[in-house]
Amino acid sequence: MKTIRWGIIGCGDVTERKSGPGFQKAEGSSLVAVMRRDGEKAADYAKRHNVPRSYDDAQKLIDDPEVDAIYIATPPNAHMEYTLKAAEAGKPVYCEKPLGMSSEESRKMVAFCKERNVKLFSAYYRRALPKFLKVKALLDSGAIGEVRYVHLSLNQSISEKDKSEGGSWRVRPEISGGGLILDVGSHALDLLDWFVGPIKEVEGFALNQSKTYAAEDIVSGSWKHEHDVLGTGVFCFNTYKDEDKTIICGSKGEISYSVFANGEPILIRTEDGEQIIEVDRPPEHIAQPMIQTVVNELLGKGICLSTGESGSRTDWVMDKLQGK
Repeated sequence: MKTIRWGIIGCGDVTERKSGPGFQKAEGSSLVAVMRRDGEKAADYAKRHNVPRSYDDAQKLIDDPEVDAIYIATPPNAHMEYTLKAAEAGKPVYCEKPLGMSSEESRKMVAFCKERNVKLFSAYYRRALPKFLKVKALLDSGAIGEVRYVHLSLNQSISEKDKSEGGSWRVRPEISGGGLILDVGSHALDLLDWFVGPIKEVEGFALNQSKTYAAEDIVSGSWKHEHDVLGTGVFCFNTYKDEDKTIICGSKGEISYSVFANGEPILIRTEDGEQIIEVDRPPEHIAQPMIQTVVNELLGKGICLSTGESGSRTDWVMDKLQGK
């Protein structure tokens, strides 16, 4: 096989620019089919993006003999259902995050795929972006010595959409599994899993302070990574500003970065002073570098750094932080 032919289940907003075109532009990859329950919208997406076929039934896309692998881009409440169906058909899955509505669901997804020898990848695309590859390289080179602790601070104001009745699906627990920590905070936690090592113990608190929507709007907690690295974090989605900062402190200095301000530089502080490392802005289709690693692994040319197992670990951490 020289080309992985993809089918997308759930061709909504996230696939318009962030991910969908990446399946067409990655080397050794093509997008041959899309599915949405609204058949007219699926056909419109296919027409606008030059995709050969569209469906309004996920099973028909999964059973399409010209579809080799499945990208699941629905809200989380459908992730497990479609992952299990794709795996039953023997087709690899690249699934949006969080993997499941809960860590229990994501563990089932991982186990089901493993039993059938089907590869499962999670869509934490920041692991493949140059900015975060640079942070990883700095940590691995010992630029700040041995890591002692990490601290996450993530602040967002309430969007106009979430102020509307019921809010977006991202703050409706029956669809998303919880609040914005699952959609947004998950990226910051997944990066720490990669940078520092898996989190082994977690305690957290989750509250709905503003009462704007059904889900919690602030989460805080503390945790312990492997190798006795400690961590703390506050995820506030009802404040006056949109800002985030992660600090990784070591025996010889510290590294700080923003997860979401893509063009913001990396800052290193040591006894010798400060060093600012400028970073390139991410590509037009921000998920394309990660998609390329998935394609490379499926073609036997490399490995993907974001797996079902790593995604499931992040699901577990978020469950614990929410007190589940």
